[in-house]
Amino acid sequence: MRHRLTAFCLLLCLSCPLSAQIRTLSFYVVRPAVSAPVLDGRLDDEAWQNVPVHNAYYEYAKPDPGPGKLKTSFMMTYDERGLYVGIVNYEEQMDKIRQNVHAQDDPRLWTDDCAELYFDPEAAATGFTKFTVNSLGVKGDMRKLDMAVFLDDWSGSGWQVKTSLNEKDWKIEAFFPWEDLNRKPAVGELWMFVHTRYGWVNGFVGVSSSSGGGYLAPDRFGYLYFAGKDEVLNSQHIAEILTSHTYAPWLLAIGSDLISNLGGRTQISGLDWEVRQARANFNRALLEVKLLQPDAKTLVELQTLEAKSAEYQAADLSTWLGLQDLSGQLTNMKWKHLLEANFK
Repeated sequence: MRHRLTAFCLLLCLSCPLSAQIRTLSFYVVRPAVSAPVLDGRLDDEAWQNVPVHNAYYEYAKPDPGPGKLKTSFMMTYDERGLYVGIVNYEEQMDKIRQNVHAQDDPRLWTDDCAELYFDPEAAATGFTKFTVNSLGVKGDMRKLDMAVFLDDWSGSGWQVKTSLNEKDWKIEAFFPWEDLNRKPAVGELWMFVHTRYGWVNGFVGVSSSSGGGYLAPDRFGYLYFAGKDEVLNSQHIAEILTSHTYAPWLLAIGSDLISNLGGRTQISGLDWEVRQARANFNRALLEVKLLQPDAKTLVELQTLEAKSAEYQAADLSTWLGLQDLSGQLTNMKWKHLLEANFK
């Protein structure tokens, strides 16, 4: 009986996919501006030319989100006065975007195609300042102090925004003075942040720049690191920064490295190597299930999983997560088969 209970508990643990247990972090390095961007909504002046672009977005408001369905990107830079943000909202059907709200601070602003930007300078995951902008450049803002106090009537005094609409996208160019963000960061400081985008071309679709981050989940915001002009950042430095500011388990892909902390210590490994290992693990798990001589229905499921694995070819984090998830499904199938055989 003890062996059966142990096996049953193991099955319950395996039933939770890896991606639902481990947070995929968003980390963006903000560097000083070479010059103040011209706020015209076009994002084509020299100030933006070499600013890194963040384009990893996730499905909005899901506990285990997949890749976002709205192609979006943001970039940031800063100077003594404040923070500059540029956003590109790609859209194939620009004639269908919603542009119904024209009044500042209208609570219905989120029902237009829009962006919401959340800043948490304390990185405490309880409060934030939120700025909303639709494609017409109509603005809204509010502040949340903690878990209970919401200042819906708060308004920033100096933030500015311009938008532009093009054939295949609409852009946002914004400036936020440090006063509106609550304070000026020191070099080396870490803030929490998330950008969410709402689109209405084909019914509501939302995306988030951090996995699970949004209005109701400030603990799932991503991170902004304010670097010095010539500061050199490597994976080890980033690992040390995050280890002191966030809780395990988590992982982050930076360049060709995978940084992870699964509860013990922070590790850095090559992303290409990790993807190869994940593929080998999947193939091993697939063979183990096939050797159990599964029924016809299970064989069809195995063919589906095998075909899905072939779609993951890039040596990136999404491939690693996808292969891990497929391996988890195979492990569940294996233990389900063994438990059913033993309980008959």
